[in-house]
Amino acid sequence: MFFVLVPLILGLINYYLFRTAANAFPALAVFFATSLTLLFLSLFVAIYLERRKRLALSLPFSWIGYSWLGISGIAFSLTCLSDLGQLIGLGYSDRSQFLGIAILTVSLSAWAAYEARRVRVKRVTLRSPKLKGLRKPIRIAQISDLHLGDSSSLKRTRKIVKSINLHEPHLVVSTGDLFDGYLELMAPFVDSLRELQAPLGKFAISGNHEVYAGLEEAMSLTELAGFSLLRNRSQAVNEYLTVAGVEDPASPQRPDEKAALNTLSQIPFHLLLKHRPDFDAESVGKFDLQLSGHTHGGQIAPFHLLTKIAYKAKPGLSELAPDQFLYLSRGTGSWGPQLRLFAPPEITVIELTS
Repeated sequence: MFFVLVPLILGLINYYLFRTAANAFPALAVFFATSLTLLFLSLFVAIYLERRKRLALSLPFSWIGYSWLGISGIAFSLTCLSDLGQLIGLGYSDRSQFLGIAILTVSLSAWAAYEARRVRVKRVTLRSPKLKGLRKPIRIAQISDLHLGDSSSLKRTRKIVKSINLHEPHLVVSTGDLFDGYLELMAPFVDSLRELQAPLGKFAISGNHEVYAGLEEAMSLTELAGFSLLRNRSQAVNEYLTVAGVEDPASPQRPDEKAALNTLSQIPFHLLLKHRPDFDAESVGKFDLQLSGHTHGGQIAPFHLLTKIAYKAKPGLSELAPDQFLYLSRGTGSWGPQLRLFAPPEITVIELTS
């Protein structure tokens, strides 16, 4: 069903864009039809070549296909707005509409490409009476949704690792979607992640894209990068802090939050790693801070409206229940198109203090 519905939706979007372009410049209709068809098909050519293990050959098709996916999403949103403007009586010609959309699409896409490469560091302080007696804050660096795969840059990954190490975290956590396909090419990225320094340890959980890429192989690469896997279990890191992690719902192992939290020690502060920002009512009172990702903050506006429909949680820190908090990361990388429109990527540095 997925492989029928998605091509159908993307095909309709491209046809909608074609009609707008062809109405503006009828003499170029064949050029527009050919160009849009090739751009549309490039993504599916990349997927086909990847499945045939022709990874190097698929990379350029992947870059073109995913880039167009993001750019066409921006163009589609602008076209819908401009058509709405025409319906309510704003007077402009088809040609003016097309040129305006084209200029705005190029401008916004360029900005989104720039934003995707500019990872920000978000600092959060969380105070808890459970940490009474703690002499110095415990510093946690969270990365999420790095999506290392076909579109990844080793230079950017090294920059992220360097930025994290400069903040001298005691703990580094990855809240899922660390790897995303092309796993055979990930050895240099694993070597870079291995350089992350955290005296209290590095911990990771699965995300849905590790499942799509090949869960056990992706988890093996995560371990090779120096992370301890928390698959429905917990681990004490010092006398103040225990970290628990659950599997993603897409995993064959299935999430078992009850089992993960039932293994908690008597250590006072409990940190829960959970890829999707859901809150299980049965976990009330069983953890203090949940770290999640998955939504990317929508990644490309206005698609953040869809994440708001799917998940109640907003990016940033929020209170789930009395003395129970969630921090939802916008993600450190980008899925598919390396574009971020009004949803900048982040590294989160959280300080736990009394």
